[in-house]
Amino acid sequence: VARCTSPIEIVHYPVKTMEKIDLDMDLEYDFNFLTVAQWGPRKNLENTIRWFLEEFKDKEIGLVVKASIAKNCLLDRRMAFNQLKSFISDQTDRKCKVYLLHGYMSDQEINSLYKHPKVKCLLSATHGEGFGLPIFEAAYNGLPIIAPAWSGHVDFLYMPKENKDGKTKNKAMFSKVDYNLSPVPQEAVWDGVLQADSMWCDVKEQSFKLKMKDMVDNWDRHEKRAQDLKEHVLENFNQDKQYAAFVDSILKVIESPTEEELVEFD
Repeated sequence: VARCTSPIEIVHYPVKTMEKIDLDMDLEYDFNFLTVAQWGPRKNLENTIRWFLEEFKDKEIGLVVKASIAKNCLLDRRMAFNQLKSFISDQTDRKCKVYLLHGYMSDQEINSLYKHPKVKCLLSATHGEGFGLPIFEAAYNGLPIIAPAWSGHVDFLYMPKENKDGKTKNKAMFSKVDYNLSPVPQEAVWDGVLQADSMWCDVKEQSFKLKMKDMVDNWDRHEKRAQDLKEHVLENFNQDKQYAAFVDSILKVIESPTEEELVEFD
């Protein structure tokens, strides 16, 4: 069994706050889920879309899929559109809507996407995240989140809460989806990134569907919790704190200069 004996420090991405702009998205229904992912095995996008379609076939609910296969070019857009179209072609006679959002978006546009009045929740059936930047962006913009409680994104989706007995315990501030851990399948192995001998999580279908339904039925409660998480993330993951943590982590491992090495500048 391999073991790392060197100390490791984690410095997270910083929050990027900016003014909302109008994206002019023509969403037919008032309640829409959002998923942001590259169309590859790790993000589990096929199941995310399939389970949404099965759960809301007869409901006036939408799903915005911000995705690409490899790049932001027109050829990639055509490939992603055709892939999505063929994937849902057998889902006839349905009320729910699926929208493809493709191409480069600025930081301001991305942040405005999470703040869109008709976008109500971020969905992720991910097998695993190094950090989970879209989930992080949704969190600091106050958007409710559905995701498995495993991998990198749990670092910022929990916040300390005091119990009735006065003890502090980290509490999940998102809708936790049940999962099982299983070996990474051979077709998804990516040397140096997804190792053949590593594990990832498999989101449970029924749990995912129940969380989506509960989000629609009890959105006000989830939105209040999302606002509490937003305040926590804005306070603890702001640029000043993360940049200071980055500098401190470097200073801890470099040697202090001697007097001879110090140079005085006028």
